[in-house]
Amino acid sequence: SLITPMAAMIELSELIRDRDDDDVDDEVWVTHYSSNQQILLVGEGDFSFSCSLATRFGSASKITASSLDSYDAVVKKYAKARSNLQTLKKLGAFLLHGVDATKLQFHPDLHFRRFDRIIFNFPHAGFHSSKESDSHLIQKHRALLFGFFHGASHMLRADGEIHVSHKNKPPFCHWKLEELASKCSLVLKQCVAFEKSEYPGYENKRGDGSKCDQPFYLGDCSTFKFRFSRVAKEFYAEKVKWRETKKQESNCPQARHPLRTSPLDLSYYHEEHRRSQFQDALQGPVSFAHQRDHFWFQDYSIQRDKLVFTERSSFPFQAGYHHKEQFLE
Repeated sequence: SLITPMAAMIELSELIRDRDDDDVDDEVWVTHYSSNQQILLVGEGDFSFSCSLATRFGSASKITASSLDSYDAVVKKYAKARSNLQTLKKLGAFLLHGVDATKLQFHPDLHFRRFDRIIFNFPHAGFHSSKESDSHLIQKHRALLFGFFHGASHMLRADGEIHVSHKNKPPFCHWKLEELASKCSLVLKQCVAFEKSEYPGYENKRGDGSKCDQPFYLGDCSTFKFRFSRVAKEFYAEKVKWRETKKQESNCPQARHPLRTSPLDLSYYHEEHRRSQFQDALQGPVSFAHQRDHFWFQDYSIQRDKLVFTERSSFPFQAGYHHKEQFLE
């Protein structure tokens, strides 16, 4: 009998799931990544990062590596791309070219896939004859990241994470990754220093123009780790409010005096308690309940958030894009 495309994909997902349970004793870790994780790499240049992981793992059977450029463009741009791709292929990687990072969930080879880690290293919207500090170029970068977060958030397994490595200093910090992610139901779990030396063979490339095969200066960089949470927007808003209040208090010490503080600010006197709430929230799924115009963390919500994620992950995302402008203003 004929097998429908849906049935074939279900069967494939089951095979992948079974394969994930094999060879647990041979697990190899490279920083945040395990050889037993299903890993998707987006926006690869010369494929040196995915090649570094695969070489350290000793296998690339669970690695899917993709580039925006076509295969011909990749091998033409980067001197080591062909050898990196050959190594990945020999180790069993699934290689894709011409993949738009803002439309991941619509790609025919990715639509039904779910991953433990989705990685986008140093995303960039391209060079448009503008300085990196130009507000219009920053908006292009933000649009790219929003599109990526929007699609990738629907492609995570339970407890899956999205990792974005990014520069910390201005103007790159003005992209506001955490804000963009929160609008796509993603909350920042952890931010750790990115060390290029931890990935032998990795070469960050400019990727465009006459110097496309040249590295760019990294400087102070971090890997931002995001996970799914349906209350990410509320959490981020509360986090921003807390930061602003702390800033105001540091600039105006007398604001801490109860006689000089408005009723709306009284909740911030429980500073240590609120800080511990945020730290706990970053370690696991969270939820909010609205109480007297303030959001408070609920312990019982952990299981509910997992349930929502499970229901969400069971069905491929079908809806079309919202207009990016309304999220990026």
